[in-house]
Amino acid sequence: MLRLLGRFLRRLMVLLFAFVGAVVVCLGAAAGLLYLWVSTVGDNRLPSRMVLSMRPDAALGSEDVGSLSRFLPLRQLSLEDIVEALERAEQDDRVAGLFLDVSGASAGMGEAQELRDAVGRFQNAGKFVLAYADTYEEPSAPYYIASAAHDIWLQPSGDLGLTGVALQSFFLKGALDRLGVHAEFGGRYEYKGAVETFTAEAMSAPVRQNLQTLVDGWFKQLSRDIAGARGLGEPAVRGLIDRAPLGADEALGAKLVDHLGYRGEATAEARKRAGPGAELMTLERYLKRAGRPHERGPTIAVIHGRGTIVRAPGSGETAVFGRQMRADAVARAIAAAAADSDVRAIVLRIDSPGGSYVGSDTVWHEVEAARQKKPVIASLGDVAASGGYFVAMGATRILAEPGTLTGSIGVFGGKFVASDFMRDLGVAVDSVEAGAHVGMWSATRAFTEAERARLEAQLDRIYKDFTGKVAAARGLSAEQIDASARGRVWTGEDAKALGLIDGYGGYRAALSLAREAAGLAADAPITVEEFPRPRRLWDIVDALLDADLQESLRLTLAADRALLGWLRHLLTKAGGAGLAMPPLALP
Repeated sequence: MLRLLGRFLRRLMVLLFAFVGAVVVCLGAAAGLLYLWVSTVGDNRLPSRMVLSMRPDAALGSEDVGSLSRFLPLRQLSLEDIVEALERAEQDDRVAGLFLDVSGASAGMGEAQELRDAVGRFQNAGKFVLAYADTYEEPSAPYYIASAAHDIWLQPSGDLGLTGVALQSFFLKGALDRLGVHAEFGGRYEYKGAVETFTAEAMSAPVRQNLQTLVDGWFKQLSRDIAGARGLGEPAVRGLIDRAPLGADEALGAKLVDHLGYRGEATAEARKRAGPGAELMTLERYLKRAGRPHERGPTIAVIHGRGTIVRAPGSGETAVFGRQMRADAVARAIAAAAADSDVRAIVLRIDSPGGSYVGSDTVWHEVEAARQKKPVIASLGDVAASGGYFVAMGATRILAEPGTLTGSIGVFGGKFVASDFMRDLGVAVDSVEAGAHVGMWSATRAFTEAERARLEAQLDRIYKDFTGKVAAARGLSAEQIDASARGRVWTGEDAKALGLIDGYGGYRAALSLAREAAGLAADAPITVEEFPRPRRLWDIVDALLDADLQESLRLTLAADRALLGWLRHLLTKAGGAGLAMPPLALP
């Protein structure tokens, strides 16, 4: 009797969770259909004359594969969204110009260059761009972005913090020593500076020389681009940088800004230029109402890989800081796009400092397999270092910005030994073991001599694999690989000279190259579709109705995510919308 009652209650719970899941899905579907109906008439609500406004005050970049934010209709604009919105506006006669507020903007060199390129194309289409900041914060990114505009404004009380370019490294050896934690690492080779974070108290000579070369390259690009945009000589710009930060009057006198005024005065000037009745409209709202520029024609798949590379959930690997690039999810997305007969080419957007060697190799393998079926264009964002370059190197073509941090072809691995730390806390550890190296990665003891030899052998094997795959993919000799590898980092400009990339450009350039590689005309319309595709609505309902209790619980908790994915797919069609250890890493 009790068994029958238990089975009845269990079944009742299954039906209850299934019902809840179905209600969530249906309510979301109704909201989606309502939003869809609103979106179909959204174009009529656009002003007849407008100035778009944008404030890139958060870090730019691509969306993560599997990120919930990818499925939200009101998500913050990514860099790709900005590029697409400005491309759509280039051909829209209702759009007169852009009000670009860079107060507090944050961007890396590659991101800033891609944004500057998008702003430049918008201006070349006959639109005006008015850039404004209450103060151009140090060191240089906000002003560097603003310098793409023909008209630059600064609040009278603000400063121009164009102070140059710097890289700062933190060294943890002293802190670890105080804690009684010892770092036991190895790397390949002398330029792999990540090892020194834990084992040194200052930069070694090779690492310092490499990073100085990187900084000098960025500084040259910064001064060259600003000089060209402002009609000044490079020596003059470098002299102004060495004098900075500059007060508002100094910046005006040096012709680095064109007007001093407050935000309200700047927006009033933008409306005046646009003509009578012109309205300000945010770029987010414009993109949602006007629709995206690539929604008809053959399909180009876009797949994002951003953050520290980890293998999969449950692998024990984590990103010490920032976002994660899940190798299993990215690999599945690439395989799905390669198998889809509607997809003519794949664009792989990479912004990653590296991570798991195994995870990087998983993605590389899928890139290689996909390239046998259709073109794969790798588009490197702000950073494509070590594992970030590894996943891209098998692509048909590789594009990067001149300032993209590229390369770091090398590897390091090791562990932290906390035996002294635990002893000081009064923690005792004992164990029983079977296997000579079963405790190799334990944090309670140092490597034995034999285990250290195994670590060094693994480092050699991975470095040989990495450099061999680069040589095969890029057609480079052993001598050329040695000159560009050993853990060195490069600007995209240097990487092109070394043969590590094929050309310059960001998202829009990658789409153009994908179109060309797919045999389409340069002006052929295309449909850009993000992979992985969202799950279908009825797949979710069927799974909920047919599952047992455990599966119902799992799917119900995941229903909101899958539903948002389906809604985003629907709205898009309507025109809306660290360190991975153990054992080894490629950061």
